[in-house]
Amino acid sequence: MGLHDVLSDKAGVVMETWREAVSGTLAPESLPSLELQNHLPDFLKELTDALREAEGLPRCGEDTSDLGATAAGHGEQRLRLGFSLDSVVREYGSMRDAIMKTAHDAGVHVTMAEMQIVFSCSITAIARAVTEYTQQRDAELQRRANEHFAFIAHELRNPLSSALSAFQLLQQRGVIPEDRVSATLGRGLKQTSELIDKTLHIARVASGIELHREPAMLSKLLADVEDGSTTDAHSRSIHVDVTVENDQELFVDVRLVRSAVGNLLRNAVKYSHDGAQVHLRGSVTNERAVIEIEDGCGGLAPGMVESVFTPFVRMDSNTTGFGLGLAIAKQAADAHGGSIRVQNLPGKGCIFVLEIPVQGETVSALPS
Repeated sequence: MGLHDVLSDKAGVVMETWREAVSGTLAPESLPSLELQNHLPDFLKELTDALREAEGLPRCGEDTSDLGATAAGHGEQRLRLGFSLDSVVREYGSMRDAIMKTAHDAGVHVTMAEMQIVFSCSITAIARAVTEYTQQRDAELQRRANEHFAFIAHELRNPLSSALSAFQLLQQRGVIPEDRVSATLGRGLKQTSELIDKTLHIARVASGIELHREPAMLSKLLADVEDGSTTDAHSRSIHVDVTVENDQELFVDVRLVRSAVGNLLRNAVKYSHDGAQVHLRGSVTNERAVIEIEDGCGGLAPGMVESVFTPFVRMDSNTTGFGLGLAIAKQAADAHGGSIRVQNLPGKGCIFVLEIPVQGETVSALPS
């Protein structure tokens, strides 16, 4: 009689021994037995099959070889029940002890080879359970943090908007003089308002809110974006050239895509030299919309290509802004299941390329 026979014939005894060991220590005594055991009976079946395969014997029944998936599900369930990570690790150790005790009580000698299989399967299960546990935990912590940031930003936006409106009204009435001090105050209010709005964008995109898709022609999207950059471009004699090839209807979150392309175009105008030409190109190929923004910034500094999409990183320390525009564009691309990249043209400028599926299934973006 081998260890696989013990696990086949006395699986119930193993589980009862394990339950007595963990109840009240690693898990609450009040936890229902079925919920406490969770995927562990499947782990015993997987271990039994591994032992039988090592001896060249057929499996006991259905294929239970996906040890990783079983353990991952167990780790996720333990997180939902409030188990500590330490408990997740130790309960697999308790299962190993229960197996050995049951074999000993049955008078079965466990060989070194069998013991190695038990240890190997236990370690694999622990690794997958811990990985899933930590991934789910970290995702939940990130979601809560995003909600917290969004709440704070939203609460700040309303009074700040009122203050900015009041300032502009006082300026119109001539109550506030047009001097350097008032210009600094107005600029500070405006920049703070923009930072709060961008914080809301980032928090909501990262929170995994469902995309609000609607049909929109690529040419119309780019035309809307160009209109928003006209004032800044004209003030510096920068010409924005828009071309569209193979214009098609996209099914996207229009607000999110417009925000992404708008941020890219504003950056292009902002960092280009006075009198430069900025190209905004769009096309649809292989069910993907490709949008390129080529500027005349003179090229990126060494090391900037790798970090340019990181929040709060600015392309030029001599310019104003918060360094969030490119990070927002990247998150918008990710939300649609697309991508964004930059091609550096030293001495000339750079080309930002945004690609998004014409239609997609991904649901992780801003509400409209």
